[in-house]
Amino acid sequence: MATDASELSKGGLSLGFAKLFFLLAGYAVSIALTRLVPPGTFGDYTVVSQIIAIPNMVLIQTLLFAVSRPMSAEYDAGLPSYDGLRRRGFRLAGVLGGLVAVIFILGADPLAVHALKDPSLAGALRVVGIIPLIYAAYAVNVGTLNAVRKFQFQAGLDIFMAMTKTTLIIGAAAMGFGLAEILGGFTFASLLAFGLSIVFVSRCRPRTTGGAAGPLPAMAEFTGLLLVFTAGVNLLQALDLVLLKQFTASQAQKDAVGFYSSANLVARVPYSMMNAVSLVMFPLIATLQAQSDRAQIQRYVTATAKVSVFLLCFMSSVGAGAAPEVQRLLFPAAYGEAAGELRLLVWGMSGYSLTVTAAWIFNSTRRSKLALLLIAVPLVVVSAAGLVLVPQSFTSGAATAVAIGGAAGAVASLVALARSLGAALSPVYLLKLLAAVALVEAASRSFAPTGKLLIVVKLALLAVVFLGAVAVTRAVTPAELRELRKKRAP
Repeated sequence: MATDASELSKGGLSLGFAKLFFLLAGYAVSIALTRLVPPGTFGDYTVVSQIIAIPNMVLIQTLLFAVSRPMSAEYDAGLPSYDGLRRRGFRLAGVLGGLVAVIFILGADPLAVHALKDPSLAGALRVVGIIPLIYAAYAVNVGTLNAVRKFQFQAGLDIFMAMTKTTLIIGAAAMGFGLAEILGGFTFASLLAFGLSIVFVSRCRPRTTGGAAGPLPAMAEFTGLLLVFTAGVNLLQALDLVLLKQFTASQAQKDAVGFYSSANLVARVPYSMMNAVSLVMFPLIATLQAQSDRAQIQRYVTATAKVSVFLLCFMSSVGAGAAPEVQRLLFPAAYGEAAGELRLLVWGMSGYSLTVTAAWIFNSTRRSKLALLLIAVPLVVVSAAGLVLVPQSFTSGAATAVAIGGAAGAVASLVALARSLGAALSPVYLLKLLAAVALVEAASRSFAPTGKLLIVVKLALLAVVFLGAVAVTRAVTPAELRELRKKRAP
């Protein structure tokens, strides 16, 4: 059951496209809501979405990889534990997802009053409270598809979820429904996606599992570590909004949270796009780890880290350089207030992305405790910085805290990859990327277009400046990109 280069390449492209589609659909929702509901309601929608996203993503990522890692390790042996691992995954999903759903549904009032300082959000929390249970079961199916290398089906689920969620949420807002009903579209979309995942897994079931089924691979310890790890990852993404909500005392500040939320969503582009890298790397590195192929792991991780840093610098430099124009292009004029925050957030989120990508590499090589420590670095830094800066500067303080935390996480990630896996990036390479970033920043200040078409032209020109600088300095060559695509699982 070997995985060849073309399958991995197609899988990466499929997941990358799905993540891009999911991202664009999310922005379609946000852009529509900024025009259909008041800024305060949009801010509340974003806060509640981020709050429920913490347990949702903890469950889906934990159970996805808790099923995928042991199943991937048996891939070349014929998946003898296929059915047993799925049964164990669904038992975990029922227990963990059910517990979280009960907490949200029964504890909506104290959560709204004490955690969010806004009793009016209790109804919205109840509406989304059932999603963790649905997502937990859904994650077992997605983890199965990931382990058996059916990346196209996995991507299809992302696309279907994005389409239904977008349609239902925007439809509810257009019809004039309130926050709870708008979020109800999210709940119904998750149920539909779970139904489709059942169909996909049935179609992709291996014809033969080969080998005798022995004791199931260990899952409990890994699952416990993943629960803590994914909780940290998703708390990291939501912490700035939670801190802002804690210090919101007026309608003007509530509106400011709505403006900040728009910049926060734009800044997630690099982070979301890089998720596809983790999803493709995880089963591949788990297979290599099972075969004790350290040399191949080092080569693959080095190439992946190099391209990941390149892509993050590319997306972030363009986004930060054209921050005011991006805000005007996507949102109503009032949301342009958050352009300064966007400049900081896009770099901070990129630092988060590199940290999370490196941490998933360590998870797939059975270094989950190191992965936990890596995530703890930006989490502790942004918490400390936010508690100091948010009361003083509110939204700009929150964005500054994210930037500081992202930088700390990025440095820790590069050091950890070099020392633990030998995947060191050349200082000369990093200097070349910094030079490209500096050129983009200089170019961005040369003109400030106002029309939407000219804004798009500016974004394209900034992209050309970065890629041109990389090409001239040969920081990343086409041959290196082709070599990354040729990496394969044995």
